[in-house]
Amino acid sequence: MRYVLIGTAGTYTVPGGIERWKTDLGTQSPTRVPLAPLPGTLGPITGWINAAATTMNDIGGEVLVVLGATGQDYHGPVVITGWDEAAETVRGLNSDQAAAIRQAYDDANA
Repeated sequence: MRYVLIGTAGTYTVPGGIERWKTDLGTQSPTRVPLAPLPGTLGPITGWINAAATTMNDIGGEVLVVLGATGQDYHGPVVITGWDEAAETVRGLNSDQAAAIRQAYDDANA
């Protein structure tokens, strides 16, 4: 399953694995951050944060806001996945979604 991980140091990776995204968030329960649908992509996306983490994630937070999240401080690693609205479950990102998220990340680092 394709997803995006933005670490607290601002690193951007696209790991794989069915349930690995949960491990990447840490041991605390993840918090879902609703995001706006990406224009020109198939299906919605969602952001996940480890709200219990103490390290602020400036770059990850900027990316979440660009993608439609509420402007606030975001802490811990940020994971962005696809989202199946009907089943209310995580799914992998398609190529268009991954490209749009990468563009948001590049803009946040500009």
